Amino acid sequence: MSYTKHFYLPLLLTWLTCSCGEYQLEEETGETIENVPHTVQVVTRSDNNAPIHYPLTVYLFNEEGKCIQQDIIADESASYSKSIAEGKYTIILLSGITEDEYFMPLDITPESYISIKESNFAKAPIQIAQAQINLTKSTTVQMTLSYAVASVSFVINDVPEEATNVSIDISPVSSGIAFNNAYKNDQQSCTIPCAKEGNQWMSETVYILPHESSSTHLSVQIDQPEGNKTYGYTYQSALLAGYPYQFTGNYKDGITLNGEFQAEGWHPLVGVEFGISETIPDNPDDTEENPGTITGNADTYYVSTLPEEEESIWENFFVWKITEISDTECEAFLIAPEQWETQADKGEEILADYEISGIDGWRVFTKEEAKSFIAQYRDIDLNQLLQDNGLAPFYGNEDDEDRYLCNDCQSSFAFWSSSISKVGSKRTYYLRPVKTVHLTVR
Repeated sequence: MSYTKHFYLPLLLTWLTCSCGEYQLEEETGETIENVPHTVQVVTRSDNNAPIHYPLTVYLFNEEGKCIQQDIIADESASYSKSIAEGKYTIILLSGITEDEYFMPLDITPESYISIKESNFAKAPIQIAQAQINLTKSTTVQMTLSYAVASVSFVINDVPEEATNVSIDISPVSSGIAFNNAYKNDQQSCTIPCAKEGNQWMSETVYILPHESSSTHLSVQIDQPEGNKTYGYTYQSALLAGYPYQFTGNYKDGITLNGEFQAEGWHPLVGVEFGISETIPDNPDDTEENPGTITGNADTYYVSTLPEEEESIWENFFVWKITEISDTECEAFLIAPEQWETQADKGEEILADYEISGIDGWRVFTKEEAKSFIAQYRDIDLNQLLQDNGLAPFYGNEDDEDRYLCNDCQSSFAFWSSSISKVGSKRTYYLRPVKTVHLTVR
């Protein structure tokens, strides 16, 4: 893949997975005078001999975190050499930011985010390096560029001939990253389209910003004339920066993750195998052909393993209650990994749009469920488990009057009170999606 100079923005950030450069001080003679300028030179190299994509952008931040200089290294023959006053600085070196794929912050601060413009994936891999220097004499800074994204591609085999479209949804991913090295971790998803090539549906290789999650959810949607079908999978790890992933799947036999995709500069591929975890029909009346049907009040999902116990994390959900049906079936009360702060009249709209791991149809607690939940967790002692597994904690500060929506968003509850109250129109509440599902081991 090649990149041209005019695609690169002259702005950006520190990356979470960037490697810190080492620097060597050149000897100077003579007396050191406070605030006298010294020469800083940057020498670049890449991790694991990865190709470096020029031009590169260099950012210089002072001790207060203000970006005071930015420069371009146009190509391999160019160099970076600046005369800078004494002081402590952070140097950021990056490659791969394209103007058509990223929004840059208007004000560059350690907390500001640079975000992907749309789709939450990019077609150019970002490399970044960081070094901190205490400039008291002329300094040569050696900076090693490393990938700050995960590389992802898909090959799907044995798709029915009548299929008109295939796409894969990945969640959670981050939509951006801050200059202070933090991924946004905003529980976003990205949908990667596939194109038919012969008997296979294949995606381009794309690049995503990782999310600090304990697992990654994939949903493969296959559009057919008689109705669309979605197949869900869970990979029991986050997608890591610097690693290439090629998912090769068979429509009949599930998905495998293989190690055929290797590229210079990327870490070795982690090999994983996993199968279909649920099937969800777009047409709920199509119950004979689509096994993901509605049974009683709970949607049925086909999984590889059942939750082992109540009050545990399973497939990135908090499982509050389990009703065992057999060794291969149960009903589980799932609590979503994320939540929103919103006005009550916006709650149903959020729930209608919410989908994760191919599961939609979420709701809020009923009044009875809310009373039982706060009675069990009045001290919110489940928060440590949630946070350790990358799930959002519940809020229960009485001073801040933290309250959660329940009863179809018509009422609210709080951990610091036993009362269920009618919602108001002016204030905001927290919304935490929940859902009861029927799980069957396939």
